[in-house]
Amino acid sequence: MHTWTHGMIAACLCAWSACAGADADGLDWSLRGLLDLRYLDTGGQAAALNGGLGKFRYSGERVLVNQAALVAQARLNWDWSASVTGKYAYAQDNPIDFSEALLQYRPVGDSAWRLSGRFGAFLPPVSLENSGLAWSSPYTLSNSAINSWIGEEVKVFGSELQLNYQFAPGNKIGLFAAGFGNNDTAGVLLAWRGWDLSDYVAGFGDSYQVPKSVNIAGLFPKQAAQTQPFSEVDNQPGYYVGFNIESSQRLKLRGMFYDNRGNPSVSRMGQYSWHTRFGNLGLKLQLPWNFELIGESLLGETQMGAERGGLFAVDTTFWAESLLLSWAYRQHRLSVRYDDFGASGHDYLPQDPTSETGHAVTCNYNFTFAEHHQLNLEFSQIDSQRASRAELGLTPGQNQTLWQIAYRFFF
Repeated sequence: MHTWTHGMIAACLCAWSACAGADADGLDWSLRGLLDLRYLDTGGQAAALNGGLGKFRYSGERVLVNQAALVAQARLNWDWSASVTGKYAYAQDNPIDFSEALLQYRPVGDSAWRLSGRFGAFLPPVSLENSGLAWSSPYTLSNSAINSWIGEEVKVFGSELQLNYQFAPGNKIGLFAAGFGNNDTAGVLLAWRGWDLSDYVAGFGDSYQVPKSVNIAGLFPKQAAQTQPFSEVDNQPGYYVGFNIESSQRLKLRGMFYDNRGNPSVSRMGQYSWHTRFGNLGLKLQLPWNFELIGESLLGETQMGAERGGLFAVDTTFWAESLLLSWAYRQHRLSVRYDDFGASGHDYLPQDPTSETGHAVTCNYNFTFAEHHQLNLEFSQIDSQRASRAELGLTPGQNQTLWQIAYRFFF
């Protein structure tokens, strides 16, 4: 385990200790939670997080406890606070795991310039949809294709600083930057499995089965059967930089560039280092008559393996965009989202196809009652083409649907 890994674990433990000891020290603290129960019915291929090439987290028909999460927060002083998110989720590797643990620095003051930061393990600021407790979405049960991948593979262990200038109440512009480690395997799922629609947020100890369509023993003998999303392989830190613009809570514009700076020729303990980088742009508009419009787009590339004549063993360009329209009236909310996604392979292993195209439509209605209780009805349909399905004797083109009924309890 590498130096900054120890540092991040220490930061996480400090955050947990601060939250656990807040009451004894007389500090302000809070404990919030989420319980998510589901009935769902889907057809098609094996679940996306279980080595299959299906486009949903689930397969079949079932009733389940989808998630239970606790978020402990403590204010250490006027400037510093700590937050830890522990959770149980269906098909999670460990019964109880942590999805975020961080220290936050937000100084109090009346200056137009504000410097803030966070340190620990957290999700990068990509999503404009997942603003709810424990990175849940107030709009849909299934995340967009972009945010599904971010939740599954792109947690960072590092430090982020943000500088904002507030030129009027509620109006500000800002720049942010972060350095991080433990994200060298980000890209495995996009290249070998492709995009999916999921609501899963990975825990620190999670791993995923490599898709069965990949000939691991023959093509990548150093790769374990499980990919570990938060591994540090090449001892080389990554970074991301970005900007944000907010106007009176009616407009949010955010853009960022992420680069894990992975060395694709390095492997260690069954894990390859993937060089993954992407650009992301998101826009959120508050429209008249309680409508909201959220658009997000992402374009990137991931590479793995020793370079040969300018080519890599795996070299996949990936892209996705989504557009969500949501309308709220009292306790009711109706949301519709369209996703378009794809990937193209440019590597020297034609027997390992990574190209795909697809689109999805998600419709959600939710009703919040008695303040803490919410019912959801959701329908999603995905139409996708993926060449590697032929390796399993499947038709490359698949059309899948998912029906979900959820009861959520927030406290």
